[in-house]
Amino acid sequence: MRNQGTRTEDFITIIARSTTEAMEQFKAQGLDRLGYSITGRIGPHRFSLVDGSGNSELFPGQSMVAATFSRCAVC
Repeated sequence: MRNQGTRTEDFITIIARSTTEAMEQFKAQGLDRLGYSITGRIGPHRFSLVDGSGNSELFPGQSMVAATFSRCAVC
């Protein structure tokens, strides 16, 4: 865990049906203008939600991609 006083990094993950849709949302939300950049590869993912009663698959049977973007507010 990083010291909050020396580095603050924000993350946004966009889940979409295609890479094109994810990147269109990146532009539509103005994330480039807000200083966000891609943190890794965009690709197909399976999503699970874990809570106190177990876990459940999100988007069952659907092919989804995830794109995570970050920005460093204080570095």
